[in-house]
Amino acid sequence: MTSIGRCRRAACPGAGCFHLLAIAIILLNFLHVAVAAAGNRPRVETRQGRYFSWTAPQGWRASETMSGVEITSPDKTSLVTFAIIMRSRGATTPSDFLSMMLRRLPGYGNFKVISMKNLPNQPSGIPGTYWKVVEAELSYTVGNMPVRGTWTCGINTYYGMYDASLTGFQSAERQWPETRIYLSEMARTIRITNPRQVAGNDTLIPARNNPLDNSGVIASGKLRDESQARISKGRREGNTGYERVKDPTTGQVYTMPLTNYDPAIGGYRNPKRPNEALVPTKPGE
Repeated sequence: MTSIGRCRRAACPGAGCFHLLAIAIILLNFLHVAVAAAGNRPRVETRQGRYFSWTAPQGWRASETMSGVEITSPDKTSLVTFAIIMRSRGATTPSDFLSMMLRRLPGYGNFKVISMKNLPNQPSGIPGTYWKVVEAELSYTVGNMPVRGTWTCGINTYYGMYDASLTGFQSAERQWPETRIYLSEMARTIRITNPRQVAGNDTLIPARNNPLDNSGVIASGKLRDESQARISKGRREGNTGYERVKDPTTGQVYTMPLTNYDPAIGGYRNPKRPNEALVPTKPGE
């Protein structure tokens, strides 16, 4: 619009100005559609369970145990999950563990590997050991529904045992192009908030020295964030259309659609106190 506003009849032939005007109209129409689409995004909220916290749209159901959390869409076509298993005896590889766990899921079958790659090793917090990590994109069926999913599995081996970390998100195959980025962001929000008890970490094994504040468990929570680090902040905001903000008084975290930004107060209105603006969250909140 700035270029068009500066056009002078003497310096810009009529056809050229009309061409620029047409381009501007097309861009404005595109932005109008994009904003309308973003405005239809559901409001999301951060929830705190006994062992984990996570962010999901309103209406999504979450099921939590000491070993993980599973978040499901109302129509049951999309799912985000995280699980951690500690002190399993023996040894395994990330790809073998991932294959074993997926084939144990009720109703899952017809697996096909679209891509699989090794990700960089990650610190475990246990001296002399590290997480070996793979990421796989798969197609399969859940019941009679064709599904696409991305799964990240990490294995940390030590003293004849191993810990396993598994993050996955999936949706109906027809929805995958529209949901994969959004679901990956949901998976990234899952955090271990009770490392003392998660995965039965407060159960002592007499033959081993297993501190209750096992730093390996804490490091496993960071594993998911690091495996998703390839998605830049700008791309996340552009694709998800949300920004994390919080109530400055209570600390309640909200994930607000970008289109809810109100320039009149210079931010997002607090749902509980509409005359007050929410404040940006710090990294990691």
